[in-house]
Amino acid sequence: MPDITFGPLGKAIFPTKYHGDVTLSQGKWNTICNAPERSYYPLNGEKIATTLILPDTVRHHKREIYQFLYYKQFSHILIQPGIGVAPANGVYFAVVIDSSSKRICTVFPVNNPKPGEEFKTA
Repeated sequence: MPDITFGPLGKAIFPTKYHGDVTLSQGKWNTICNAPERSYYPLNGEKIATTLILPDTVRHHKREIYQFLYYKQFSHILIQPGIGVAPANGVYFAVVIDSSSKRICTVFPVNNPKPGEEFKTA
């Protein structure tokens, strides 16, 4: 799967299930992916969009009142082009958004969603 496509202003726009559209700047994405242990993140860029529109669960951030963690479980994750791993229980992608700035703060894979208060709509 290709990496994220950024528009002419260097931003990608993602719809979310509960918080409207959020953006991810190319600079932020480069910062997130810059660490060597995250070199496989660009291979899984499509998981961000899927997580935000079809989350398995959404949780409130423990300390930041405007931040929410969207989680989606996937059966596999690519670690190199054409090479994936499929843990027995799958892998969750977490996408942290800020509802006040309408931005993606970070993304990361986890074994399970972190404990916390589940976001519920009225």
